[in-house]
Amino acid sequence: MRMKKWSAIALLGSLMGTCFTAGVYAQDVLQRVDAYLRNDFKIVVNGQQVTLMNPPLIYNNSSYLPVKELGNYLGAVVNWQESSKTIYINPRINQGQPTEGNNINYTEIVFQYPYVQYFDYRGATYPILTNTTELTYYRLKDVERMGVPTAGLRKAKEKYSEEIYVGEDELKKVWGSEPPQSSYMYNEGVTVTGENDPIKIKALKDYVESFRYYEIDKIPYMSSPIIIDALPEPNTYSYLLVENGHYFRTTLRLTQSNNTNPNNQPEYVVGSSSKENIEVVKVNK
Repeated sequence: MRMKKWSAIALLGSLMGTCFTAGVYAQDVLQRVDAYLRNDFKIVVNGQQVTLMNPPLIYNNSSYLPVKELGNYLGAVVNWQESSKTIYINPRINQGQPTEGNNINYTEIVFQYPYVQYFDYRGATYPILTNTTELTYYRLKDVERMGVPTAGLRKAKEKYSEEIYVGEDELKKVWGSEPPQSSYMYNEGVTVTGENDPIKIKALKDYVESFRYYEIDKIPYMSSPIIIDALPEPNTYSYLLVENGHYFRTTLRLTQSNNTNPNNQPEYVVGSSSKENIEVVKVNK
């Protein structure tokens, strides 16, 4: 089925990126042509008729379609890189579903210096939770979000968080001649993944900052945030942090407040949280 999807893209020829801003080019790069918009054309994807915001364009007896819209219908990720004037069409290889059984012998690793770095890969930038021991490991779900195929690679499990990682040496097998370029982007506060609402992201970051340093019964507490990940349940997040030298996982839940911002949009606050010391030895009863 996946081969059929990508064959459909190939048969359409050179798709026009009408969803991107082309910018201003030199005169020798642009070529003026006579083309026709065909609002009467029907588009059927995988047996179902779809409606595109931008109609097909006919030039020289060939049909041209908006690449970003069509890519979304075909399960592809389409990115535009302004600096190189390149359109990237990346198949969505990983959908987050498990592809392996539970009875797997993972290499065990332990947090030493977990941190978030950013990778530029095929026209987009992705945050990756990284852990450096004797080797460098990248969190598997972050790597899969990039569209990197990981089936068949040896995996490692972090002892405390129990999350799966893949080593840099293993990823070199699939990166080949196109490894992602790492960069250290300035990020205000903790990195939040899986959430695109800037108001909710701000509420999460404000909460983290408000509890970086506090005191209970004259005992000081100091926290170093690592990463916040959105969970499947709406407005619920997993927050990984170091507090007084121990790793904790906190579940945060946002609730809508009675306040609104200057744009008359709702504000959010962390309404509840639960914290687990994941370094405590778990005893099976």
